[in-house]
Amino acid sequence: MSLDERWPVIYLRGYAGNQKGVEQTVDDPFYGFNAGSTHVRVGPRGTATFFAFEGAVIRLFTDHEYRDAYDTGVQRLDPGGDRPPMASIWIHRYYDATSETFDRPSEPRRWGIEEAAADLARLIDDVLAATGAPKVYLVGHSTGGLIIRSLLQRHYPMAGRAGADVVAKVFTYGTPHAGIHFRDPIGPPLEWLRDQFGWNNMPDFGRERMYRYLTPDAEQQDEVPDDFEPRSLAGAFPAERVFCLVGTDAADYGAPKHAVGPRSDGLVQIESAYVKDAPRAYVHRAHSGRYGIVNSESGYANLERFFFGDVRVNLSLDGLSAIAEPAPRDAEVYHHLDVTVSLRALPVVLHEQSGDHYCPVPLEWRKGREGEPIFLFSLFLIPARSRTGVMRYAVSLAVHRIERRDSPLWLADHLEKIPLWTDNLLVDLTPDEEIGYRPFYAWRSQMPQPDAAPEGALDVEDRGNGTSVVRIPLPAPARAVLGDEATLVVDAGWWRV
Repeated sequence: MSLDERWPVIYLRGYAGNQKGVEQTVDDPFYGFNAGSTHVRVGPRGTATFFAFEGAVIRLFTDHEYRDAYDTGVQRLDPGGDRPPMASIWIHRYYDATSETFDRPSEPRRWGIEEAAADLARLIDDVLAATGAPKVYLVGHSTGGLIIRSLLQRHYPMAGRAGADVVAKVFTYGTPHAGIHFRDPIGPPLEWLRDQFGWNNMPDFGRERMYRYLTPDAEQQDEVPDDFEPRSLAGAFPAERVFCLVGTDAADYGAPKHAVGPRSDGLVQIESAYVKDAPRAYVHRAHSGRYGIVNSESGYANLERFFFGDVRVNLSLDGLSAIAEPAPRDAEVYHHLDVTVSLRALPVVLHEQSGDHYCPVPLEWRKGREGEPIFLFSLFLIPARSRTGVMRYAVSLAVHRIERRDSPLWLADHLEKIPLWTDNLLVDLTPDEEIGYRPFYAWRSQMPQPDAAPEGALDVEDRGNGTSVVRIPLPAPARAVLGDEATLVVDAGWWRV
């Protein structure tokens, strides 16, 4: 599949800020997406060692034989010339109109989201004509993701077109899908000032502007309905074809982190950074910068598997009979679940939700009773990357009981960061002629040899259309905490557009 569906990738960068930021952006042929970083690893003697990540664009060049679309200094869109390959990378240079370094008949000006979305539609048509590809992939960082959504939810419907006909999949890095909000007590007045007297398109991150550029035929004077949900795609594009990468490292960012709070990537709150019902992953990275969410191997690993993977795996937790009804906001006792997902031969985790990063899974709030499973994550796999044909991934789980008491005497019984239960699940997907892949599992606590392959065979329920469901039983210590009927539900299938 990865060879057959290496279709054009169009990148849209995020908010450039002031004019200096605009000029730095347009001076880069790839608008900054070619930037990489060096990661610190610890060597055998405990010292820091060098480890390089080349950047997402360059990795697409080296890993999937993509090429850039630049020819003799421009992104070439002439259908009559030598046709660029489908596996090509394009940049939506929507900030060029704002730059003061180009000669043009009119004065530089900033485009609104709607205008940038219309220009993106023109670029997509040109790219499809130039390459002969049936569809494109769209990648948006921050504001770039909002432009993509305006294209899909407003521009195409008003033009009588369906975005799904020309867009295969969408990947967003740190996009404020629900806008950007500030902490109390400064939050409401600061947001009002931003939305009323916003500088350089800053109102684009407020509820009123979002309603207008995400809603077909919405006018500037229209009032925002009370039921407007900015994170909803409103049926304009399949949510399963949008992947949202959520950053959780607010500390590694600039001044905005003090206004938006720690439960963010420094600019976008965690709960605002994804589309409803879309697959997503959490990575401990900041909104931008040399060590930000875009310049991370975790980000690229999720992107390439979502675009080119053959197998999709959804994991949920079900049957939590020992967990009480949804807890009120001021509950004294509640439970959190930490989840980490890793893949064999990958030096970084793909997904990490934890209390340390202000984003654990709140068990009472998500329920998790029979028929109401708690969704944990979506994983996409590329079988060709496995040397043996067996795809192995691991899931680390830890349940924490949180108690809020005012008495200082309680501290005598408190053990910080000691979970009620923790374990590591290993899953092997082994090629099988009848069903494609047969799953085997093992809990690390029950493995006599730490390096042994999982041997627990799982019954597969065929749901048809290339999908299947298995239930993985939890070990006894987990059932004592979560309930006798608690299980992990794995919904897997072929990943196709």
